[in-house]
Amino acid sequence: MRIIAVLFICFSIHWGLSQTDSIKVLSWNVFLRPAILKDGQAKRADSIAAYLSASGADVLILQEVFHRRARKKLVEALSSDYSNFTKIGPVSFWGVSSGVMIASKDSILSTKHLSFKKGTGADKMAKKGGVAATIIHNSSKVHIVGTHLQAGRGKDNESIRRSQVKKLKRLSEKIKDLRDAPIIYAGDFNIPFGSYNFEFLKDTLNVACKKPMSDVKATSNFSDSELYPVEGKPKWIDFVLIEKGQQLKTLECYIEEPKAVYGKSEVRRRLSDHNAIINVISIPNDN
Repeated sequence: MRIIAVLFICFSIHWGLSQTDSIKVLSWNVFLRPAILKDGQAKRADSIAAYLSASGADVLILQEVFHRRARKKLVEALSSDYSNFTKIGPVSFWGVSSGVMIASKDSILSTKHLSFKKGTGADKMAKKGGVAATIIHNSSKVHIVGTHLQAGRGKDNESIRRSQVKKLKRLSEKIKDLRDAPIIYAGDFNIPFGSYNFEFLKDTLNVACKKPMSDVKATSNFSDSELYPVEGKPKWIDFVLIEKGQQLKTLECYIEEPKAVYGKSEVRRRLSDHNAIINVISIPNDN
């Protein structure tokens, strides 16, 4: 009986382990604005690509990939590690896309683009929205939804962000008509962690968020950023969110500050006005 019990326990452990897999997801607003704005986009692109290649992430969800030459450099530099990229998608009247790009080491089965109708300020120049990619990771199917919501303070911008969150929910319903796979959302949500609107975001999308284990806790608004002026304290507004009730679990969450020497400077500087956020997530294994 003891031998049988031991064999049963070993079998149970093996069975439990075989039913889950993990995927490493990295989200980053890379601040590659359109060419009309001189932000050293092409100069930073090589260093951005080098950081991303070294990250070991299975999926990259990037925001503000607007600069066409910089985007091309990124794709070329990352192609040896990432074989699949989402397309630019719809563009605005001014020819500017959503800026959201997903790169995957695994096969992308399908993609769907979402465009937000509401927008204000500089955001209105772009076709802000989201990109959904369905991938197969080690035999497990998962939906990745990348997005970049309205920026700026004030009630009007908050209202626009809430409407955009609702549109993301409708997108998730379209790609999951058969409830065939879990969803991971990632991007620059421009919503501070712990705020009323963050709770609205979690409730609307039915998602969970794990706090970063790293010493760095913020993803934007840094006083040492030379790329964009800031006011106030650093904020955590970029997230990787997992759908509840779909056997997903965030095993690790941490934030990194990508820096490098680029251009004429000999000092390591921020590669973007945002930090990168990385999550390792356990997902159901279809085997």
